[in-house]
Amino acid sequence: MAEVGKEAPSSEGDLPERLAEVSHLSTLLADRVLAAQAADEPIPKAHINALLDAAIILDKYEVDLPASLGQIIDLISDAEDEEAGRLAWLFRPFQGAKS
Repeated sequence: MAEVGKEAPSSEGDLPERLAEVSHLSTLLADRVLAAQAADEPIPKAHINALLDAAIILDKYEVDLPASLGQIIDLISDAEDEEAGRLAWLFRPFQGAKS
């Protein structure tokens, strides 16, 4: 029996419910982050980390990402690709310099 105020360990039957909750909460947070971005407001790194964690969990259990979360993941990927491109451009003069 679980102690008062503590949840009993979850069972596999709870998994779909928990994944639905992760999806729902990530939608709410993603919508908030997108609104902040549109208003040119700062976005706490903790929010981005939470959304990335949610995306990893949902992907692991093959749950479709909510649209707003997918949009943020795409934005992050685009920013990483752009940053990688910038770094490659910066290091171009050094390529082939090894002898």
